Amino acid sequence: MLAVERRSKIEQIITQNKSVLVPELAKQFEVTTETIRGDLEKLEKKGVLVRTYGGATLVEGSEADMDYSDRAAVNAEGKQRIGERAAEMIKDGETIFLDASTSSLYVAKYIKEKQGLTVITNAERVVQELAGCPNIKVICIGGGLRPKNMSYCGRIAEETIRNYYYANKLFFSCRGATILRGLTESSEEEAEIKKAMLERCETSVFLCDYKKIGKLGIPIISDLKSVDTFITDIKLTEEWHTVLEENDVEVLEVPAE
Repeated sequence: MLAVERRSKIEQIITQNKSVLVPELAKQFEVTTETIRGDLEKLEKKGVLVRTYGGATLVEGSEADMDYSDRAAVNAEGKQRIGERAAEMIKDGETIFLDASTSSLYVAKYIKEKQGLTVITNAERVVQELAGCPNIKVICIGGGLRPKNMSYCGRIAEETIRNYYYANKLFFSCRGATILRGLTESSEEEAEIKKAMLERCETSVFLCDYKKIGKLGIPIISDLKSVDTFITDIKLTEEWHTVLEENDVEVLEVPAE
């Protein structure tokens, strides 16, 4: 395994487990403890973790504070795989909700050849992405623009969704997903838009790149049982599989080959 691949795996492990121990990683990857310490040092400089005595702990990210274009570049490869898989679920002629997450933008990139599709969104970047597709009807719900997230939110946006629109499928993401708290967001405004979309769709599809797993926001969007399909770019732990199965959630995993 190349060093860059090993560090990527370590990043996934610490994102899920919140902390790691040097001896355990050394055993898992069959390398020396000095090699692992070097990996952790590089990941610390990258801002992923903080080294501790004998291991490291996760830095609870500032991704929510990043501008949209910067967030879109975070784990772009994983989001692309999720977006492509999600697009396969969409049939010609359907009406879909796409929220203002960067993961939904990657869904938009893979649906341009669909026919008779209606896309309802609060995301300015999704509108721009699909503006040149004559075969897709794009509806922007309006409201107040949040420049950092390039999203439309607020009471008008929420009421527009609840009073005027209904979709076959919703594709959305959020700040984080945990087994105990479910799906949480980094802002009340974004959380309320996603809640409104969940109320007005037949099927909900949660787009969960690995950096979302274990992350916790403040406003709660929903519990896990409100999700019909959970798409992720890694192989989930047995605990996650058990909980999602108990909540009747379909799991689609698209890990890197």
